[in-house]
Amino acid sequence: MAIESLFALDGKSCLVVGAGKVPHAIADLFREAGASVTHAAEPDLSERGVDELMAGLPTLDVLVNGAAVIGAWPLDLLEMAEWDRVHATNVRGAFLLMRGAVRVMQAHGRGGRLINISTIGSVHPVLHGNFAYGSSRAGTNALTRQFALEFAAQGILSNAILVGAIPSDPFPDGCPMPPKGPGVRPERFPLGHGKPEDVAPLALLLASDAGRYINGQAIAVDGGFQVA
Repeated sequence: MAIESLFALDGKSCLVVGAGKVPHAIADLFREAGASVTHAAEPDLSERGVDELMAGLPTLDVLVNGAAVIGAWPLDLLEMAEWDRVHATNVRGAFLLMRGAVRVMQAHGRGGRLINISTIGSVHPVLHGNFAYGSSRAGTNALTRQFALEFAAQGILSNAILVGAIPSDPFPDGCPMPPKGPGVRPERFPLGHGKPEDVAPLALLLASDAGRYINGQAIAVDGGFQVA
């Protein structure tokens, strides 16, 4: 198979979810690769909202879930309402998106790809106060593996990208804790800081024919953080 066709997305219908810089970079690269891309920056991730989002798609070959609620809170300031808000998007919302995507993919019978944008903070402590976000992304990783097991026989592959060392989206206004910890120490980045555009090529690999034998993986794009 020619190199060009291995990584081409010609004729593929892709849904990219998320308002951050990484989802934007992925959507741009997918369009360059020939895909028809729907970019839902801030969708309603309620059950009804996701059902309506999926119903508006003529078909679906690739879901990239980059929806995220981030932020760090000292233990004594972390209200359970904030915990629930983070998990509602990063775990419950991820499940609803993946379930909805699988249903569309099953209907057209061509298989498909599920790609979750996660964080190295889900497998390695990165920032102080990351209780809610890190644990929610661990949930995203678990969903990634479960969907990989459940639907591989139907040609629906599921993988996660663990992003780290890439300054992209700032903490939301009102977050009481500035980023501090191993994830902001320059000596922990052998390759220096990356860019959102450094994540997009891995998403393309996972979405394309070149990634047809990759399933159930959580692949880090962190500039070597975990080995420093």
